Amino acid sequence: MGKIGEKFKALLSQRKKALIPFFTAFYPTQELFREFILRADDVGVDFIEVGIPFSDPLADGKMIQYSSQWSLNKKFSFSLFLEEIAILKKNLNSSLILMSYFNPILQRGIECFGREMKEASIEGVIVPDLPLEESFYLKDVLSSYNIDLIYLISPNTSPKRIRKISNHSQGFIYLVSLTGVTGMREKLPDNLYIYIRKVREITSKPLCLGFGISNPYQAMRAAELSDGVIVGSALINILKGREQEKYISRDMGDFLKELRKVI
Repeated sequence: MGKIGEKFKALLSQRKKALIPFFTAFYPTQELFREFILRADDVGVDFIEVGIPFSDPLADGKMIQYSSQWSLNKKFSFSLFLEEIAILKKNLNSSLILMSYFNPILQRGIECFGREMKEASIEGVIVPDLPLEESFYLKDVLSSYNIDLIYLISPNTSPKRIRKISNHSQGFIYLVSLTGVTGMREKLPDNLYIYIRKVREITSKPLCLGFGISNPYQAMRAAELSDGVIVGSALINILKGREQEKYISRDMGDFLKELRKVI
C-alpha cells in the first residue's frame, strides 16, 4: 500500500473525509502558487492536486483551461516547477498529487518522469487521457518509486470496466461526477447516489468525487456520498480576473476553510 492508501486508511478509521483542492502549476505566478499551496496546507486539506499546464486538454473546462493557458503564456517550466515542489514538500503535511496529460510525461520519458516524481515527493499521479490498457508501463515505473497511479471512472463506465479499473487502481479512484468536462455547476447530478452506489457494490477502494463541485453545500453532499471531495474550478473562479490583487490568497483560504468545515 502506498502513502495515499495509508492516509485514506487512517482517515476512514477516524470516519473523516478527504478534502482535495486543485491548483494549476504556477498560476498566476510562481510566488502566488507557492502561497496557495502553503495556505491550503494550513487550512488542513488532506491532499493537494496540482495540474500541469497543457495546450490541448480533453477533460478541463473553461476555468482550468484559462489558468493553464495563463501559465503557458508565462513560459511555464516543468523543471522549475519540480524544483519548487521539492522545496515546498518539506514544509507540507498534505500529500501531493500531480495531474498531467500523457504528452508532457512522454516528452520527458516515462522512466525519467518516475524519478522526477520521486525526487519531488509526489505521492500520486493522475493522467486523464491515458486509457487503462495503455497505462501499465507507467504504473509499473511509478510503483517502483512507491507512487500511485490514480484512475478515473465516469457515470457511463460499465460495471465490467469498473471492476477492471478497481483491480488496477492505487490510492483512490477518482469518480467523475458527470459526463463532460470540469467546471462549476448549479447543482450536482440527480443520479449521483445511484452512480456511486453502483461503484461501491463493485469495489471497496476509496472513492473521491470531482467535477462540478462549486460551493460548500455541494461539497457537503459529495462528502456524504464519497470518501473525498475534489474542488478545482471553483477555486480558479475566485482568482480569475484578480491575479494582481493583494488578498486573493486569503480569500482562497477562506473558501477552503468553509469546505473544510462541512466535509
